[in-house]
Amino acid sequence: MSAMLRATRWPLAFVALVLAYWAFDHSLASNQRRANPEAAYRSRPTDPGTVASVMNDRMVARNQFAATPDDAANARLALQRDPLNRTLLRTLGVQAEVAGDVPSALRAMRMADRVSRRDSITELWLGEYYRRNRLPAEAVKHYNAAMLVRPELQKVLFPQMTKSLAQADFRAAIRPYIIRQASWTIPFVGTAAGTNVNDAYRLVLPVATSMIDNGFNEALADIILRLARQNEDASALLLAQTVFPDLNLAAFRKAAWGPSTLDPRMGRLSWTFPQSAEISSTLDAQGRLTIQVSPLAAGAFAERALMIEGGRTYELKYDMSAVGTLNKGNLGWTVDCINKNLPERLWQSDTSAPAGNGVRSEPIMVPASCSLILLTGRVIGGDSQFPVELRVGAPSLAPFPATR
Repeated sequence: MSAMLRATRWPLAFVALVLAYWAFDHSLASNQRRANPEAAYRSRPTDPGTVASVMNDRMVARNQFAATPDDAANARLALQRDPLNRTLLRTLGVQAEVAGDVPSALRAMRMADRVSRRDSITELWLGEYYRRNRLPAEAVKHYNAAMLVRPELQKVLFPQMTKSLAQADFRAAIRPYIIRQASWTIPFVGTAAGTNVNDAYRLVLPVATSMIDNGFNEALADIILRLARQNEDASALLLAQTVFPDLNLAAFRKAAWGPSTLDPRMGRLSWTFPQSAEISSTLDAQGRLTIQVSPLAAGAFAERALMIEGGRTYELKYDMSAVGTLNKGNLGWTVDCINKNLPERLWQSDTSAPAGNGVRSEPIMVPASCSLILLTGRVIGGDSQFPVELRVGAPSLAPFPATR
C-alpha cells in the first residue's frame, strides 16, 4: 500500500474509529444510565441523555423534586448539544424554583412545555403555578396534559381539583373538557360527587345535556341520589329531568315498578331485582314479579331508593300469591331511612307466617328528618327439598289514609 493511500485512508480510519468508539461509548452510557444513572452522571455529567436520565430517576422514580446549581450548569451545557430536550429545560426550572427564582422557573417550564406536553412533571408544575395564581383555565389545560400522559396522576390531582370546584371560575374551566369528553372527566365527576355533591351539581348542570349517554350516567345518578339524601329534591329532580328528558317524573315519584322506575340510568333510584343461584325472578308484561326461591334460602328479591316527604304515615300495599299449597316460604318488606351513611330501619313486615294469597296493607311512619328511603323486598325459602315460587305485584306507597 502506497504512502499516499495510507495517508488518504488515515483520516477515514480515524473518523471511523471515533464513530465506532462514540457508538460504543453511547451504548455503554445508555446501558449505564438504565442500570445506574448516578454513576453514569458522574462519568458523563454534560451528556444530554445522561443528565436527562438522572433527573428523571430522581424526580420520577425517587420523587426527589430538586436540582442543584451544578445540575443546572450541566443541563445548560447539555442543552448546547440537545436544545429541545424537555427534561433538561425542566431541570433548569426546578433549580430556579429551589433557588427562589420563580420567574426564571416559569420561563424554563414554559419552554419545556412548548417543546413537548408529554412531560408530566412540567405539566404538573405549570398546573399548580396557574392554580395558585388564580388562572384556572391555564391550570386545567396543564392538568389535562399531565393526566393524558399519566392517567395514574388522577389520584394525585383529583383531591386538589375537587376542592377548587368551590370556585365558579374553576368549574367553568372544567366544563369544556366535559363537553369534549376528556378521558379523565368521567371519573372526575364521580369523585366530585363523593367529595361535595353541591359543587358537583353546580359543575354539571350547565353542561348536563352534553353528558347524556356519554358515559356519565353512573356519576349523574350518584349526584341525583346524594342530592336526595340531603333533602334537596328540587335540585335532584331538575338534574334528573335535564339529563334524562324522557323521564316521567310523576311516575318516577311513585313506588311501583314500571318504565320510569326500572330505568337503569337512575342507579339506586330505580328498581333492581337481584339474581342469584338461590333467588331469581322474572317480571312479566302485566307487572307481576315471579320469584323462585331455593329451600331455606333468604335474601332480597327487589330494592329501590325512593324520594319521600318525611313526617307522614304511609300505606305500603302489595298483592302476592304462592304457587302450590305446600312449602310456601315467606315474603315481606323492609323500609330503611338512608339520608345518613348508616341506614336506619323504620319498619319491617312480619315474615314469620307463610306467604299467602291476597292484598297486604301495612302502615309505615316516616320521621320528618327522613327524605329518602330504601324499600327492599325479602324472601325466605321453604324447609323442604323443593324450591318455592312466589308472585308479587308492584307495591304502592301513598300517604295513609290514601288521598282520593
